[in-house]
Amino acid sequence: MADDTQLIAIDQVRIGMFIKLDLSWFQHSFPMSSFKITNEQQLLDLRALKLKQVRYIPAKTDPVSVTPSVPLSKPPATESEIQVFDSMIAAKQARFEKLQAQRAEIARCEEKFVHAATVVKNINKMIFSKPAETIVEAAKLVDSIADVFLNGNDAVMHLIQQTGGSEELYFHSLNVSVLAMMLAHEMKCTESQMKSIGMAGLFHDLGKVNVPDNIVNKTSPLTKPEQNFFELHTQYGVEVGEKAGMPKIVLEVMAAHHEFVDGSGYPLKLKGDAIRLPTRIVTIANVYDNLCNHVDPNQSLTPHEALSSMYAHRRAQFDPAAMATLVKSLGVYPPGTLVRLSNEAIGLVMNVNVGKPLRPRIMVYDEEIPKAEAIILDLAVENQDLGISASIRPGLLPRTIFDYLNPRKRVNYYVDSQSKKTPTNVAAQTG
Repeated sequence: MADDTQLIAIDQVRIGMFIKLDLSWFQHSFPMSSFKITNEQQLLDLRALKLKQVRYIPAKTDPVSVTPSVPLSKPPATESEIQVFDSMIAAKQARFEKLQAQRAEIARCEEKFVHAATVVKNINKMIFSKPAETIVEAAKLVDSIADVFLNGNDAVMHLIQQTGGSEELYFHSLNVSVLAMMLAHEMKCTESQMKSIGMAGLFHDLGKVNVPDNIVNKTSPLTKPEQNFFELHTQYGVEVGEKAGMPKIVLEVMAAHHEFVDGSGYPLKLKGDAIRLPTRIVTIANVYDNLCNHVDPNQSLTPHEALSSMYAHRRAQFDPAAMATLVKSLGVYPPGTLVRLSNEAIGLVMNVNVGKPLRPRIMVYDEEIPKAEAIILDLAVENQDLGISASIRPGLLPRTIFDYLNPRKRVNYYVDSQSKKTPTNVAAQTG
């Protein structure tokens, strides 16, 4: 790679310069080894490293003043110098320990996601032969998800990078259930309502088992007869659900989860209050997940694009409170979104605190750090000068960055209960 840096004396470094430190990650206190200087404290910390020169990148550097931002004083006493450096190393050690805890948290979410996906697969297969037992198993899964939202901790929409396989129907059902329960909780539904909505999310597409695979999985536009056949999955779902003895509200959602509040949906073109809240919640979760995980992967939108598209072009179709809650909960940059940070770094949004969506955790690309040890920045605790400046389409990334961050075409969700010291997580997996 061509060297686009220039050396500069340490006392020449100014706010606005983008620098690269030739030190290991443990030898300094900064979140990354490449960053833009945005405040005077960073200048002081940089000078405490006692470097004579640093590299900077002119192309990423703002126009800067000739006058030093922080006048150089007499050299500090050696003891004071050592104390400053030691405190910086201690801060870096604390950051490393937090990073290790975050990785353990991700691994735990991965395990729970794999288990939940297996449960969903089994209940879809058993619903015909053992309906009563299947409903009990589904209720247990829904209860475990509900507990995450009800235990008093913050809920965090969390990205997991395990590959989950190709059984999209089961993943979609799990996604919709988790997203719908998140919305129900944020919209102050009762515990009973939230669990009913979660159950409805798991089974909303059950009727697709009676629609030929060549229609369900067709990537080109459906013909009119094919579309008519496909739309029958709502009716088929109710028929299967009735035989299995599913609750009335679950049957109602199966029948109406493609209805829109503006009357443009199907099968009955219901409008407004004719569609009850549980159905309106499942509907918006269903649309969001279908946009992110289109049957033709090439047509899938990024999470950021899906949310933006729904709000800008389709919000008349959705319950206004549910739409506002979805945006508020996922933030402008939902998990799975590729972003450019204000310091020019490229990263992947790993999770979003549902209550504080504007400061997510981000896995950052750094060519000098192995992918397995990638830095995860928690913007909730970083300096407020560091933030997200834009979203990026995956296809625009250089191959090396794309492979490092690995933004897969599927985005799946799950929940994880953490200890009291650690936030509760809703996990999203790309696959």
